[in-house]
Amino acid sequence: MIQTDSEGNRGEHTVRILAISGSLRASSTNTALVRAIAAMAPTGMDVTLYDGLGDLPHFSPDLDDEKSPAAVIQLRALLRAADGVLICTPEYAFGVPGSLKNALAVCRREVGAPSRVWWYSRKHE
Repeated sequence: MIQTDSEGNRGEHTVRILAISGSLRASSTNTALVRAIAAMAPTGMDVTLYDGLGDLPHFSPDLDDEKSPAAVIQLRALLRAADGVLICTPEYAFGVPGSLKNALAVCRREVGAPSRVWWYSRKHE
């Protein structure tokens, strides 16, 4: 992809997308969908699948600074490095799964990149 910087210079830039599946299931359809999207990414786009959703601790404002756990620091770094975020999630009880909601709370300040959420749900997903 060709981009122009603030001074008008043109150059190549790989678009970095962080893809997050909202499901923790090993055989998740949402994770399969994210993997398929990553495999079909065009030249000039790098899709990284985040697989640490289950490793994140419950959000606590007391740990929302330099005391943040390693899993939180890693996700925040991935989000800051991304040009965009793709979230593919099932629906549980008319909302997003608790683990995904927790991840969004933990990283609420880092989600400044363009984001897209795809909802896919089927019975028992």
